[in-house]
Amino acid sequence: MNKEQYAGMLKDICDTHKQGGDVSACIAKYNERFKYVYIYNDSIFKLLFGTPENESITVDFLNAALHLYGSNCIEHLSFVNPELPGAFNKNTTSDIVAEDQGLDRIVLEVQHVEDKSFNGRLVYYAAKHTIASQVKGQFYNLKNLNLISLQMFVGFPESLNYLHMIRLKNQDNEEFYKKQTITLVEIPKFLKGQYGADNSMLAQWLRVFDGLNKEKPIPVSEGSQFALLQEKAKLCNFTKDFLVSEAMKMSDREYELYVEKKHARSEGRAEGRTEERREIATAMLAEGDSVEKVVRISKLTETEVLAIKASLEH
Repeated sequence: MNKEQYAGMLKDICDTHKQGGDVSACIAKYNERFKYVYIYNDSIFKLLFGTPENESITVDFLNAALHLYGSNCIEHLSFVNPELPGAFNKNTTSDIVAEDQGLDRIVLEVQHVEDKSFNGRLVYYAAKHTIASQVKGQFYNLKNLNLISLQMFVGFPESLNYLHMIRLKNQDNEEFYKKQTITLVEIPKFLKGQYGADNSMLAQWLRVFDGLNKEKPIPVSEGSQFALLQEKAKLCNFTKDFLVSEAMKMSDREYELYVEKKHARSEGRAEGRTEERREIATAMLAEGDSVEKVVRISKLTETEVLAIKASLEH
């Protein structure tokens, strides 16, 4: 499901819970309609990429994001407390923080909203993580730091690249300090751009993410980390307690933003609703569901569903 669909589900669960309704039935309704969660949701992303049980997925993705190959690859990770204490101000919390086999620090962030403080915030995070990675007893001996930000907005509109690796350099483009790298990945630019020829591991991962968010999982090799993520990201894997907890934490403002975005597309609302139903029907038919079930869930007519089924068979 996409961001708006996930927000709508949480809102429905929240309202059902507050009204004393049947939350299990509410969740079951969405399990019939959708197969996957929204990957870039903060809590979902932390569960999928920030827990020891999913270490192999995270290792593979980080190697892809950092373009690490051969002996330079991350082999294993240990996850550390993402909260950094502040002596004179509030604590700083990153999404996912880990250390590799060399105790070098990797920070993985998902940034949803662009504002004037974004660049400063990333530099601030990098500074705090640099201090946190200091070698004990050796004040200026610092471990490598890689801070990766998956951005839901475009930070470099004039650049043709969607991946940006930022380091301290002089006016001749010579590196001054190699141990601190900020890597920015512009998700919307990748999805909307002409990167079909990009077969890098990062591009493959981003396509896997997009396929899940669109309920159209791309074909992957059995036993691969892509396949493992596709299995882990199924909505049915997330417990009622987790979904209710997430629903109750969702602020009114977050839902207002979701509604505003939905209303902004009001002119194409009816067409968009029909297209969404077609997407649901296509995904269900691809999974082998019966025409009767697809008609019941998608609200399309039997004729429309049969036409979609025919197009898939050709």
